[in-house]
Amino acid sequence: MEEKCVYCGGDLPEKPTKVKVRTRSFEVCCADCAAKTEQYIKLDKRFKTALYLLVFLGGIGFVISAFFGGDSPLRMIGAYAGQLVAGLAFIAFPYPVTSFESFHAMSIRGVTRLTRIIGLVLSVSAVVLVVLTLR
Repeated sequence: MEEKCVYCGGDLPEKPTKVKVRTRSFEVCCADCAAKTEQYIKLDKRFKTALYLLVFLGGIGFVISAFFGGDSPLRMIGAYAGQLVAGLAFIAFPYPVTSFESFHAMSIRGVTRLTRIIGLVLSVSAVVLVVLTLR
């Protein structure tokens, strides 16, 4: 398997630039990708806990709806609110990967884009479901 840039997924030049992540080094295709990778690493370290806490908070919304929703037509509002919180968390903090080794399979830019798309789908569908429930 041919090695790719961990940031953009493009082909690596003969002498790629290396970026150090904790104890490992990863190869990137250019100085711009190196700077963006270092920025991603810094933001990942700073905001990953916030992402996980918001997703956990969203899960609590589902649990509340499941156990305390009763038979009310509004019983799923907690679940939809939790879904919205999780979706917005994925949009604001696209740092879901727990191991930087994963970027060999999909680039940082690809993971960021996919995470934000998933967050957008979760958020929009939550709003649609709330509107349909309240009609």
